[in-house]
Amino acid sequence: MGDLTDDITRLCVEIETLRDSRKVFGSQLDKETREMKTGVSKMREGFRKDQNDMAVRTKADRVEFVSGLEAEVSGLLNAFDKAHAEMATNTKKANVEFVSDVASHVSGLLTGYKKVRKAMGEATKRENAIFVGDVTRFVNAGKKETKVMMDGFRAEHTKMAKVTKADRKQFVSKLENSVGIIRKANADDLAGARAVWAGRPKGAKQR
Repeated sequence: MGDLTDDITRLCVEIETLRDSRKVFGSQLDKETREMKTGVSKMREGFRKDQNDMAVRTKADRVEFVSGLEAEVSGLLNAFDKAHAEMATNTKKANVEFVSDVASHVSGLLTGYKKVRKAMGEATKRENAIFVGDVTRFVNAGKKETKVMMDGFRAEHTKMAKVTKADRKQFVSKLENSVGIIRKANADDLAGARAVWAGRPKGAKQR
């Protein structure tokens, strides 16, 4: 054989070797692509799970907070009712004792006692009205603060969901672009190799 034939033979051998290398590279690339897809799928599933867990925890916190607030308000109202009943009982008892003492000692003081009792009743009524107004304002303020806090929870949750969704979409888009570029480069390389192989001399030895 001449030198040219030997050179062509070596060239064909190198071409075969390169083609085998490209096949190995293509297989590795396909494997890495599949592994990458699997990783991305697991990561997206983790995102969904974390978001669901966060939603459950947030809901539980809101329910616990509202329940605690309702229990606190209920306790305040019960305490007010109890104090009011005790005050009414004590006032009634004191009035009975006072009237008995005044009636037994000075009947002439009855008129003055009536005036004093009337004034005391009006004062008690005014004090009770003031007390009830303070409690009502406190309860209303608590409801307003609760509403503001709940609105804030909802707004923050919606904002966080939008940001998380946008980040996932951007990541997946970048990943798809990168994989597409790698696949196109590999396809172009393989197409060029095939074209070179198709144009080799017919008398070259094959392995």
